[in-house]
Amino acid sequence: MGKHIFYLDNLRTFIIFLGILCLAAGSFLPAPFMPPHYVFAGQQGTIVPFYYLFYEFAMALVIPVLFFLSGYFSASNLRIRLLQPYFRGRWLRLGWPLLFAIIIMMPEIAWISARSTGYSAGFFTFLTQRFLGRGFTLGVYGFLAVLLLFTLLLIGAKKINHQALRHAEQSSPSPLFLILFAGAHLILSLVVYFGLLGLSPQGLSSIQAFFAGLGFQPSWLITAALYFLLGIYAAKHRWFIPGGYVPGSVWMIAAIGFCVLYNVFPYYHVVILAFLSLSGTLGLIAAFARWGDQSSQSLLTLSHMAYPVWYLSEPVLENIMYFLLPLTIAAPLKLILALGLTLFYGYFVYKYALCHLGCFKTR
Repeated sequence: MGKHIFYLDNLRTFIIFLGILCLAAGSFLPAPFMPPHYVFAGQQGTIVPFYYLFYEFAMALVIPVLFFLSGYFSASNLRIRLLQPYFRGRWLRLGWPLLFAIIIMMPEIAWISARSTGYSAGFFTFLTQRFLGRGFTLGVYGFLAVLLLFTLLLIGAKKINHQALRHAEQSSPSPLFLILFAGAHLILSLVVYFGLLGLSPQGLSSIQAFFAGLGFQPSWLITAALYFLLGIYAAKHRWFIPGGYVPGSVWMIAAIGFCVLYNVFPYYHVVILAFLSLSGTLGLIAAFARWGDQSSQSLLTLSHMAYPVWYLSEPVLENIMYFLLPLTIAAPLKLILALGLTLFYGYFVYKYALCHLGCFKTR
């Protein structure tokens, strides 16, 4: 890769912590806005529009940016690595944490969330009667499952064609390419949206159960797949390296415009999403390339702890929200308190435990 690209590292750190903030905001949205493994920390019978709009808007940025960077760095690393060592490294980084979350963390999270709605049975009763069935979910760790799946597909592509990730001629994306990419995203989103509306109640229930178990929405999966592929394309065409393509300031202006449209017209989210995802991804890269291309010990520490703290944030947040339920303080104060405790706890667990584990250790 040559020169280290600090602004992409800093963007990744920012996006991961934005994802943690999304998790906290989601605890103030009741079902069906959020899946049942969330503790609802708001007041019963109320929906705070701000939290809903913020959650949807932030996730519309988190998913494309996160999977774009994952595709970019996965393709860049796999291009110069042997398949088996690369797979072992990715399994260590993604697979073992996912298995631990499925076996240990998600059952407890789902149980504590059920208790917040009046469920009174013990943990093992809940496990056998509700969780090991239609109540099963990967929760937030569905991100790891989807990313691991995409990584395996990328490894398979290189195994079939060893030249699949070879560098192409260094080039910038043409306007036509970007228009076609956003158009494909829009068309796929509309097909899925209207396809779900046309399903029978039984078919819709089955689809909803599958994605609830995966911890992903259908629109998220489309966005994740497209932007993982776009990241691979960017790596092949050597974006961001010295002399390579870096998005310009026009993308920041476009991103601001679509951010405004997305929040002003919530009923048209499915249409605006494709353009917000592209402009938001390239706009954030442009902003960090201009103002965030720097390295310091504090930024390195934040970069190293971002993934472990995100990994811990789901169980820590849900348990904190559960124990904060009796408090009658305002929702913003409860949100700040829960976030502060989560980050404080996550930092110390990372510093004294997780950073020594192979799956969270950084070089």
